[in-house]
Amino acid sequence: MISQTTEYALRAVVWLAANPEKPLTAQQIAEATRVPAGYLAKVLQGLSRAGLLNSQRGLGGGFTLAKAPSAMTMWEVVQAVDPLKRIKDCPLGFEAHAGALCLLHQQVDDAIATIEKQFSSCKISKLIDPNHAAAPLCAYQPKGSKTGSSRRSRR
Repeated sequence: MISQTTEYALRAVVWLAANPEKPLTAQQIAEATRVPAGYLAKVLQGLSRAGLLNSQRGLGGGFTLAKAPSAMTMWEVVQAVDPLKRIKDCPLGFEAHAGALCLLHQQVDDAIATIEKQFSSCKISKLIDPNHAAAPLCAYQPKGSKTGSSRRSRR
């Protein structure tokens, strides 16, 4: 139900939240989150325009979160890059549906309302909880590293 752009934005924000020590370049974030660098650069610009990221140009520059992960929700990220909009009126403009949604569009609106509620209540800090069984972003492995599953050699 969320777009690829939204998925990429969420990955980037979670990665920045988990790595706040210094600004990270679009290339560094792209490699860590396995997102095409050129596309991610545009996504990061959108997040910056929305006030969710700070961007710093030049040597030592890059991106950082504009506010604490505990003060930012998944919903804010979604709405910054590819907003989900509630359905208030018939999207097809049928006069017979004036004042009420048909069953199909009511179900779609209910689903969007559920997503809005869930994402609005989920702080980015929750997505980087070090006590969770799975590491943020499914235990990112840099290029060239082993996946952690090893086979014992037979002798």
